[in-house]
Amino acid sequence: MRLDKKTLENTWMALRNRGKDYFRRWVTIRDRPSWVEEAAASCLCVVLVLAAWYILTAGKPEERIIDRITLPSLGETFSKFHSLWFDRELSRSAVWSLGRVLGGFALAGAIGVPLGLAAGSFLRLSALLKPLSVFGRNIPIAALIPLTLIWFGIGEVNKVMFIFFASVAFVFFDSAGAVEGVPNSYLDAAYTLGARFRGRNGALCAAIAGVIYCLVFVIAYAILVRCPGPKDTELRAAWMSREVLLGIAGFAIGFALWFPLLAFQPIRKVLLPLAMPDIVNSLRLLFGLAFGYIMLAEVINAEFGLGAIIIMSQRQGPREHIYLALILIALLAFAIDRGILAAQRYLFPYRQAGGR
Repeated sequence: MRLDKKTLENTWMALRNRGKDYFRRWVTIRDRPSWVEEAAASCLCVVLVLAAWYILTAGKPEERIIDRITLPSLGETFSKFHSLWFDRELSRSAVWSLGRVLGGFALAGAIGVPLGLAAGSFLRLSALLKPLSVFGRNIPIAALIPLTLIWFGIGEVNKVMFIFFASVAFVFFDSAGAVEGVPNSYLDAAYTLGARFRGRNGALCAAIAGVIYCLVFVIAYAILVRCPGPKDTELRAAWMSREVLLGIAGFAIGFALWFPLLAFQPIRKVLLPLAMPDIVNSLRLLFGLAFGYIMLAEVINAEFGLGAIIIMSQRQGPREHIYLALILIALLAFAIDRGILAAQRYLFPYRQAGGR
């Protein structure tokens, strides 16, 4: 019995010391947890939020801490999922919202990344574009709604371009910062090894980039702007002429953006590879920001979309659909974020892609 008691005391002391050590690590600066601890802490956060939700909305409607109109209970919220899925066509709305965000953010990346690379390499160009960057990063996002309505109408182009304008300044700024963060010693080594301007090779590669931009612009226009029927010959001719002009503009933009980056060997072989991990990480973080703008993008004339569901539920009900749509937006953004992070770790194994 003495041995058993001593064993229990030793076990208790060991558990207590281990517990003290674990809780001490919570207040240790930059003590990185294991992936198991990180996952457990994240799950604990979700459980605490759901528990608080349950406590605040538990009991009969007249006995609740928060009334049903302000915050429905967990059971009441998830019981409306069936009507959200079938009556509001949730899956279709999710696809439409995701397509709008991906389209606008991809355009922001296609313009902002090469322009930021050029600005980070040629600092006088950075000084020239700095006022536009500051303006784009500080303007209230909601102020873009009337502008995009005036410029692009009320169709799908308006929603995609809203996401583009809301994101491109941030993409440009982070891309330029990533290039400027590359130490000059790498450039000195490249110049020592004979890196120089190669106009012919750069023009060939930039022409390929221009063709890709041309095809993407033309295909995107055909998807977003419906082609008039064969009976409307004048409208159809105008639509086709705009598509041709857009294709030419796409080629010119792609060529102009990528020619200086691909013609200068120090940029193509040194600055671009070294800055790309930081640029991709920045794009991953900024995509979550762009996804948050979806409600503003769909505030006007959106038949389908998660933002449209939130706005319609706010006006007509049921209010439970608002919370379900917000949860789905968070889950979609999280899934895409994890996917980009996995691609980061695969493409740049030599750089630690912060898994936050």
